[in-house]
Amino acid sequence: MLTADPAPAARMRPPPGGTATCQVLAALPQPMLVTRPNRRLLFRNRSADGLLRDRRVEVSSEHLTQIGQLDATRLEPPLRLAQSGSTSHVGLWFRPQISTGWLHTMPLPADLAASAGWPEDAVLLVIHLDQPALTQAARIDALARHSRLSATERHVLMLLGDGMTVESAATHLGLCISTLRSHVRNLLGKTQAPSLMQLLRWTGSAQALPH
Repeated sequence: MLTADPAPAARMRPPPGGTATCQVLAALPQPMLVTRPNRRLLFRNRSADGLLRDRRVEVSSEHLTQIGQLDATRLEPPLRLAQSGSTSHVGLWFRPQISTGWLHTMPLPADLAASAGWPEDAVLLVIHLDQPALTQAARIDALARHSRLSATERHVLMLLGDGMTVESAATHLGLCISTLRSHVRNLLGKTQAPSLMQLLRWTGSAQALPH
């Protein structure tokens, strides 16, 4: 596994004239990182430093290599979107404690980049960490919005999250098993979850589906 760089944000010296902007970002409570589209790290605030210490974010050779389950390859699409002027939201989960969150990637406003002395293609990454007090239903609702789940996919996830087996959920919805499994595959694809088990843990279920 690549080793996280534990150096504090203060050691990432801002360009001349950019100190004030960096100081403002450094004090914000949300973990924030500024990178180039090639993942080269330009800045991270103190909250992001905490994620590096916990190994929930990893940096190697001044390049961002991992955020939660997103490795370098999976980080490239949202960075490309931000470079083209679009924003994106991607669900996150962090092992081994199975905490969850969201990665919000967006182009850095031109005036902010200029004031900090960063290049025009700089990208802002903001990490939103879920609160443990959120109910399972709230997590699923948030997931449905950000991953654009259909009403049926959301219903399937609610049933499976409540402990139903795939067979029971299919019967409850009046669907054949193959159709229900197709919905599950769509869920995994849209949420980028590596497995149904991980997805259910993400939504707060303590029950495992039988194999």
